[in-house]
Amino acid sequence: MIEAPEPPHHHPAAGIPWFDLTMGLAILCISVASLLTSLQSERSMRALVEQNSRLVSAQSTPLLMLDSGNDENGKSILSMRISNVGTGPAQIAWFRATDAEGKDFSGDTIGQRVAKLDPNAKFGTQPIDSTLMRSGEERLVFSWPQPLGNPTALAEWDRVNHARFHLRASACYCSIFNECKITEFGSSHPKPVQSCSQN
Repeated sequence: MIEAPEPPHHHPAAGIPWFDLTMGLAILCISVASLLTSLQSERSMRALVEQNSRLVSAQSTPLLMLDSGNDENGKSILSMRISNVGTGPAQIAWFRATDAEGKDFSGDTIGQRVAKLDPNAKFGTQPIDSTLMRSGEERLVFSWPQPLGNPTALAEWDRVNHARFHLRASACYCSIFNECKITEFGSSHPKPVQSCSQN
């Protein structure tokens, strides 16, 4: 024999109208308070996540600087160096330096010019393009001791020495979070770009 399903149970009201109304309002107030608390907690969590993101970014932001000189420990050595003075590693996509006439001042190009003028020159350079530079690291764009015994090479050394003050230098690099920037090594801040491959 099939038994009929039990009808749903209804909790009887207290029988006191004002009490039933008060209980309903109290439950409604508690529900609204819980909803507002949840929304406030969500806002606080979002703010905390955003703050943590800024903190991590600040602790992982590279910053490239360019420096040049013509004296090392009292010796006439023309040099140019690029360094990462930021707080995180820099993936350097490219580095460019040209003088007012458009001549390239990258280490390899100057090295080729020097080799033609003075095959025995103690010219030094380190790779910069497509390299990772950790925080605090320094790379040699070029280093060239003054060639006193070669008048032709000495004239070029003097020209490079004067030109280094008027170079147009720039580089594109990315952080470990793939946030890319172009710097012109001047007083302006590096400019954010979507990627270094587009430039």
